[in-house]
Amino acid sequence: MAPPCCNGALAAWPQARPPVSALPSLLCWPCLQQPYTEPLAALRRFTVDSSWNWLRPGGSCVRIDPEDSASNMDRPRLARPGEFAEAMRFTDMVFRPGQNGRLIVQRQYPHAYRDTPEYERRLLLVRDEGQVVGCLAIHPMTIRVEEARLTTGGIGIVGTHPRRRGEGIMSAMLDDAIRRMERSGFALSVLGGDRQRYGWFGWEDGGAKNAFELTTRLLGAPSPSEAALQLQRFSSTTSEALCRRLRRLTSSRPYWVERSLVDVAPLFDRRDRETWVCEAGGRLAYVTCGGPDRQPRPYQRIDEIGGDGELALGMVRNLMRRYRLDRLTATTGPNPDEVSLVQPFSSNWRRTPDCMIKIIDLATLVEQLRAVLLRRARRARVGGTFQLEMTDSKQLALLKLGRGPRHRLAMPDRSFVHLFFGMLPLAESLAATASPSSAAASFRPAVGGRAALRKLADILPLPFYIPPLNHI
Repeated sequence: MAPPCCNGALAAWPQARPPVSALPSLLCWPCLQQPYTEPLAALRRFTVDSSWNWLRPGGSCVRIDPEDSASNMDRPRLARPGEFAEAMRFTDMVFRPGQNGRLIVQRQYPHAYRDTPEYERRLLLVRDEGQVVGCLAIHPMTIRVEEARLTTGGIGIVGTHPRRRGEGIMSAMLDDAIRRMERSGFALSVLGGDRQRYGWFGWEDGGAKNAFELTTRLLGAPSPSEAALQLQRFSSTTSEALCRRLRRLTSSRPYWVERSLVDVAPLFDRRDRETWVCEAGGRLAYVTCGGPDRQPRPYQRIDEIGGDGELALGMVRNLMRRYRLDRLTATTGPNPDEVSLVQPFSSNWRRTPDCMIKIIDLATLVEQLRAVLLRRARRARVGGTFQLEMTDSKQLALLKLGRGPRHRLAMPDRSFVHLFFGMLPLAESLAATASPSSAAASFRPAVGGRAALRKLADILPLPFYIPPLNHI
């Protein structure tokens, strides 16, 4: 027997935006998805009855205490001067509970969290009665996809006070962040996290990364010259001239993140990783290694390799002998120079989605990708005009690929992430739509869209990759 509830009544509310004051004391999940005139975060406290989990896929019914619905909770706002250290202490409490030390997250991600006015204003805070109860960061990034440069908002440290979870604070922060990114002209947003949690807000798995298992059996022992290589640890004292040279080593990779010169030192000088640099015979290379549980050692993985390939492999052989390692997991993107370097010496490999992606502005994304898509379309002899419609956010964009018929493609927002940046070939995703399962239904296009997808399958999806050092 169903518990007393609104029973989905608000899902068919006659007004498009019912006021919070009209809510009953118990809401089912479909009702919580409706747009309200006030954010649900304005309600002071929620309680959850876990015995009613079946009412909400992956969650629970939410009971609202009507006598405690008034709140002095602030709306999300940018951090003000002097609030950076407090925000970092809050982040440590949320993400590193029980660990000793101060500003742990900041030291683990020094390229993203810096105590300067510019970086301080990347933080969104929510306060209630003077106390920080929520924090989120928006980091501007430029992501390279062949000749395209995609303006992107990277989301990090999405944290709610442990005693205030379930009150909608995270929802309020993400909704506010999405609006800010829209106003700032971002085409995309990226983050790492739970697919179900962030899927409600339009983020979806996308991009691709490879994990190659390097073994000494396939790599072999270092040669005498490789064993004699002089490896130098990157540190805060590394010269600006060397930083400039290291930056150039990855400047031609087609799937990468644009790095400024001031980013190089904090990217390579990390608490949880160690970067080794080597110059030999006029060649330059580097290898970045890391260990378990956000510790640099013992080395378990290679997060980035750059520079002369032969020298870089010699460095890997040298390090594996020095630290008595028989295997390392090397993470790479879909860049040909990375894959061709490590795949021949790998016992096995796997490919997984790289991150979660949300399309913030479809028209901006199409414009920024226009040159890439036109070049691919000419090569594949694909033409026509495609009217793209994201049905959740009601966004429209025209993709013009030259002469040909006009097509209409209307799909949910997350399906467009699969279209542009999905890990699987588009033909596989399209074939899945023939299944009656609910999992495939989310990618099923509107009438006439299958023909558009079949044509676009010759040029999409595009590779997309954010190297681990740039994670936030």
